[in-house]
Amino acid sequence: MALLCLATGLAQAQGPAQEQAIIVLDGSGSMWGQINGKPKLEIARETLATVLKQTPDSMALGLMAYGHREKGNCDDIELVVPVRTGSAADIAAAAAKMKFLGMTPLSESVARAAQELRFTEQKATVILITDGLETCKADPCALGKELEESGVDFTAHVVGFGLSAEEGKQVACLAENTGGRYLAANDADGLAAALTETVVAAPPEPPAPEATLDAPESAPMSSRIRVTWTGPAHQYDDVQVFAPGERGGRGKVIDAQRVVADKRVDQKQVELVAPAKPGDYLLRYYHGAQGKVIATRPITITEAEVGLVAPAEVSIASRFEVTWTGPGEQYDEVQVFAPDQRGGRGKVIDNQRVQSARTFEQRTVSLTAPATPGDYELRYYNGHNSAVLATVPLKVLDAEVALQAPEQVDMASTFVVTWTGPGAQYDEVQVWDPSARAGSGKVIDNQRVQSAKTFEQRTVTLTAPATPGDYTLRYWNGDNNKELVSVPLRVVAVEVALQAPASVPMASDFDVTWTGPGARYDEVQVWDPAARAGSGKVIDNQRVQSAKGYDQRQVTLTAPGKAGDYTLRYYNGDNQSLLHEQPLQVTPVDVAFDAPVAAAAGSQLTVTWTGPGARYDEVQVWDPAARGGNGKALANRRVQSDKGYDQRQVTIKLPDAPGNYELRYYNGDNQLMLHSQPLRVE
Repeated sequence: MALLCLATGLAQAQGPAQEQAIIVLDGSGSMWGQINGKPKLEIARETLATVLKQTPDSMALGLMAYGHREKGNCDDIELVVPVRTGSAADIAAAAAKMKFLGMTPLSESVARAAQELRFTEQKATVILITDGLETCKADPCALGKELEESGVDFTAHVVGFGLSAEEGKQVACLAENTGGRYLAANDADGLAAALTETVVAAPPEPPAPEATLDAPESAPMSSRIRVTWTGPAHQYDDVQVFAPGERGGRGKVIDAQRVVADKRVDQKQVELVAPAKPGDYLLRYYHGAQGKVIATRPITITEAEVGLVAPAEVSIASRFEVTWTGPGEQYDEVQVFAPDQRGGRGKVIDNQRVQSARTFEQRTVSLTAPATPGDYELRYYNGHNSAVLATVPLKVLDAEVALQAPEQVDMASTFVVTWTGPGAQYDEVQVWDPSARAGSGKVIDNQRVQSAKTFEQRTVTLTAPATPGDYTLRYWNGDNNKELVSVPLRVVAVEVALQAPASVPMASDFDVTWTGPGARYDEVQVWDPAARAGSGKVIDNQRVQSAKGYDQRQVTLTAPGKAGDYTLRYYNGDNQSLLHEQPLQVTPVDVAFDAPVAAAAGSQLTVTWTGPGARYDEVQVWDPAARGGNGKALANRRVQSDKGYDQRQVTIKLPDAPGNYELRYYNGDNQLMLHSQPLRVE
């Protein structure tokens, strides 16, 4: 029965006095979507053709379409077939030729159809067929109310193609607000059957089904109300809280819950939220299939105690506790509110959901005061009703905020700052470069005050920028995103230098003496400028503070395993800045073995080696056929670990299996094979 309203709407337009109707057809690109493997646009075309064949020639009918000519144009609305009798064949033919590619201005399309039908002068019916929601910044619910109030006898029916229940709610109101009906089309067969049954003559509306509501006679404002119901439980049936005195006596739905969507559907119960304003209301069972209220029950909403207890005065940016009394609902919150902001409309400065607070059982929340002194409000805000239930004044006082630090520090050095301030969770002391980012500034270093180990001493340790110049120290209040105080900081240059050999043998260890900041993440690096297509790569590095020779300002590095031109660099890790570099030439060394070309399986083989002799260098017996040809070291011996190091000899056990192997000299620091020669095991 999904598109019963279309057939009913067409049939109702055949009354004794000639009535008029316009079909508004969705021509948006989403109509290419499928229902049970068939494009929705084909279902729409076939359905229209079937219905229209059975429509009397005396019926005055027109076709309006939207989104059928252009992409992205909310004004793409056209009266394709003017309203006239005998237009059925023309409408079917026009629908068959339509393109489907644009936006969904469904509200404006229905409004134009109503105007075309002179709905303020005579009875008019519009049947909207859509597979999507409004995409052109209009409110179909508000339009339905407007057309109902302005029209002589206006009715809109809405047919939804493949819309979810939630999506259906958003367009059903257009029909319901005009006395029309919303029905969903879920498949082509059901659609065709419903239209065939109902197109010729509209059956009399069936009697309204019975329903009952059981609920308390009264409830406190903004509290939860549990309602037990009996009724048809149709897909779009609601239990509502209704304010009959609103909107000039026309009434207004304050809250509603679909009966089949509530988690208590098996118990035939729904849970609603009472209005935030005391008074007399109605509970209603709304039957969506007929667009009728089929049961009501009065309910009185009573005053409830809502209050806030908090300090009358607090310091800027400080944390403070508020004890609250109120409904304690899911979306209720306590707010700090600035009534003078945004041209007097006010602004929420901080807020805390009462149910989200860890102290919910104690009925307290913790808030952060604004960073600007002045007069504010604390508010208990009921989210479900979007209503303020209680307010108390809050005065925010100025407080001392200060930073004590050296006026001048060496570049890339660490220094201590003593702070005075709120000390809130997200407060931090920052090194700020005001000239960065074309004058918009940038944080160079920062430290959360509560995260510092020296919080009790009110100190933090920061790292100076690596570039000399004028900077700023700032106390930053994170809760309010505001700077509370700043002091100037001058960063001065320091000598940074490296003393090392101009050239070193490849894969050898060598010492470097450094001069520089010596900060925690500073390191001396061997850099290959030609690696990674010229973007460079660190070949070896040593943190200066981690080196055993820190007091002597020395580090030990390993030269690359490949001869060439490299760079020694002093790198400041805190600022990720290069402070000094100088060339380093890596020279080739002779790498060779003096060993027999063949030896007995399982025997001990003595190999005399020539090479760098670095700490992780080793002689290996290598099986090139292992691991599918990738090879594998079957035995290895570190050259520095062998007793024969001074004689440049190692003794290594050969495999038990005869075969062709290799002897390899492997440089561990660089993970490079520097030499290999064949070895036959017999």
